[in-house]
Amino acid sequence: MTARGKSVKPVRVHEDVELHRARVLLACRSLDRSGPPGEASGCVSIRSGEALVISTGGMDGESPGADPDAVLIDPEEGLPLLGESAWPPPGTPVHLAIHRRVPGGGAVIHTCEPTTVSLAELVAAAPSTGATVLRVAPDRRVMPGRDEVAGLEMLMGLSGHEAAVLFDGRGVFTWGRSPDEALSKLERIRTLGRTLAPTAPVGPEETEGKTW
Repeated sequence: MTARGKSVKPVRVHEDVELHRARVLLACRSLDRSGPPGEASGCVSIRSGEALVISTGGMDGESPGADPDAVLIDPEEGLPLLGESAWPPPGTPVHLAIHRRVPGGGAVIHTCEPTTVSLAELVAAAPSTGATVLRVAPDRRVMPGRDEVAGLEMLMGLSGHEAAVLFDGRGVFTWGRSPDEALSKLERIRTLGRTLAPTAPVGPEETEGKTW
């Protein structure tokens, strides 16, 4: 199969590609349930032979009301393969970069859910937690609509020991051998972030009637 609209070398697709599509959509539903209703947004990708299956639709950060779908793309340009009707989401270049860089990384999870992003920022600012979060800031001087590509050279430093990438403007990315492992990493970041979150000060109304 070749990428739609562009001549590239043939891409071998795994014989269980339809199963991989189903796994991507299942992981999307798990990701959606993990955040507050109406706020979860992101996507999931997994390897399928040489190709990647990546979710789109309701989890792409731009059309949260749409039903999630899954599209088969080539691993170099991220373009849909022949016969695919959907288009990959804006965060696809980051997915591709992580898949290329992390050996054995079979799945990548991405969420833009605001609370998760805030918790990841806390973990990124406190490396002593033992969970390294690599912060990548896009270069706003690039062409409009291509911000997600700028700054990806920083991902070349990934060693596989990091727990997540915090991509400013594109949310939090985690990875693993399977979607479940990537989701587990994401939950670990949330848990660590909660332990680092500052405790809200006690106001006068909360101290009334209390004896010390």
